[in-house]
Amino acid sequence: MSEAKPVFTYDHYVPGTVYGEKAFSVDDAVVQKWRAVYPRDNDPKVMPGGMLAMIILDAVLTYNTPRPPGGVHGGQTFKVLKMPNLGDELITEVKCLDKEIKKSRNLVRVQTTTRNSKTGEVMFTGVMTSIVAS
Repeated sequence: MSEAKPVFTYDHYVPGTVYGEKAFSVDDAVVQKWRAVYPRDNDPKVMPGGMLAMIILDAVLTYNTPRPPGGVHGGQTFKVLKMPNLGDELITEVKCLDKEIKKSRNLVRVQTTTRNSKTGEVMFTGVMTSIVAS
């Protein structure tokens, strides 16, 4: 039986800390599932653009959970340098960019960098802002 992880409160976030790296395969099965829901996202050569948020959110939630109840997703931005091709293997690094208390709210910004795992080329980056419950 595995030990319960501590709740990931505001105090757990340390600016500059890398919490981990999450792998993702842009394989045909996953892309076909995506296209079944979003049929217009169908460029046959590259990963559907809508999958960016899914990859980043999955990586963040892998390393920054469990969270206390009451948190709010405040926003997310992306910078796409190159869309991954079908068959690419990706690795997403999750890092605490910064945090601050503003108007009695615990704001945290988590930065992600997604690279091609074989070439090391940065494919896209993201910043997710959250209000974290104490």
